[in-house]
Amino acid sequence: MARFSRLLCLAAPLCATAWGATYYVDRVGGADANAGTSQSSAWQTLNRVGQATFSPGDYILLKRGQVWNQQLNISSSGVPEAPITYGAFGTGAAPAIDGTGLTIAAHQGLVNSSGQSNLIIRDMEVRYSPVDGIVPYLANGLQIRNCTVHDNQFNGIYAFNGNNILIDGSSFYNNSLNLASNYSGIAIDGNSPAESNVTISNNNIHDNIGGLGWIGANGIYFGHTGTAIPTLQNVLVTGNEIYRNGNPTQNQAGRGISASFNGDITVLRNHVYQNASAGIYLGDLNLTLTIVISQNVFWNNALRQFGGITNGTALAQENLIYVDDPAITGMGVEIGGNGPWTLEYNIFTFAANTTDTWRGFIRINDPVQDGLLQSNYNVFYSAGPNRWKRSDGVILTFAQWESFGFDLNSGNPQ
Repeated sequence: MARFSRLLCLAAPLCATAWGATYYVDRVGGADANAGTSQSSAWQTLNRVGQATFSPGDYILLKRGQVWNQQLNISSSGVPEAPITYGAFGTGAAPAIDGTGLTIAAHQGLVNSSGQSNLIIRDMEVRYSPVDGIVPYLANGLQIRNCTVHDNQFNGIYAFNGNNILIDGSSFYNNSLNLASNYSGIAIDGNSPAESNVTISNNNIHDNIGGLGWIGANGIYFGHTGTAIPTLQNVLVTGNEIYRNGNPTQNQAGRGISASFNGDITVLRNHVYQNASAGIYLGDLNLTLTIVISQNVFWNNALRQFGGITNGTALAQENLIYVDDPAITGMGVEIGGNGPWTLEYNIFTFAANTTDTWRGFIRINDPVQDGLLQSNYNVFYSAGPNRWKRSDGVILTFAQWESFGFDLNSGNPQ
């Protein structure tokens, strides 16, 4: 009967993980000459882990409360129904992979994989890398869960040319310590044919500072500027706290979420606040991006709360935009591109007056958008200034804004 049950399980893909081996790594009590297959015969180093070949469904567990001053190289792939999992065992603080004093080759991370797929990395701390924290290259079927990634010189995580990526329940902070270029807490990029299915959910992404000017850090960056712009499809950012990213000494350096790619993105139910430039700014000139920004809370992002440029379509609905800091520009929405934007059922509140001449509820940057924008069923409250702008930059009152056909069913209580 036991043999028959085993055969049934082997025939069912969901049972595959039950037959994976578990390997243990104990920096204090282990030895690389051990088998590694029990806590009492644990390996000691991450070098030993990188030399091993693992099978689908295997677990590689690092002992909690310990620190490895080594690079972790991931050498094997799982399969969709039986990923390989890198995690933790024991009690105490998450096991830490610490890059202090290490030299890491170009285009690699402190946690590094190249061509490996169907991986889970969870319950770890990745810190003090001289380059990026985690670099999965060509990783299809990657999950990052419950990790803390901080104080890395470049990006916290830099995922390149991957599909089916989930980053969930983790913290990314104080990355982009190298001030000479633009890095992020999370960077998703590529140069291959279309990449698909990226979900960033339930994370805390904050205080990735960066340098001055346009090289300030972003909380999340999708794509890149320049040539060979990637295509990313089915991108979802949901349930995250995204705050204080970018250099705080000026309002042009760093955004909560920035994106320069073709494809589509949905930004849903995030809390986005006190970022040095925009809370969210998506798209760029001549890019075709389908944008949905819905049910988010924006508060005191220094330059603008959200906006973007696209030749595709953009919908922003049911968002709360709240600004109560008189010292920042704090625009509501700034939009452009040759594709239509729709703004509906949003609540805008400017709770404090300002002398900043740029502040306004909605600012249109491109003349074509003057005729494309559909804005209606919104509520605009302002303690001052109470203004809107089309592409000519002329300051409009609410009545003048309505005269161009905008927000005819919206409210402007004083």
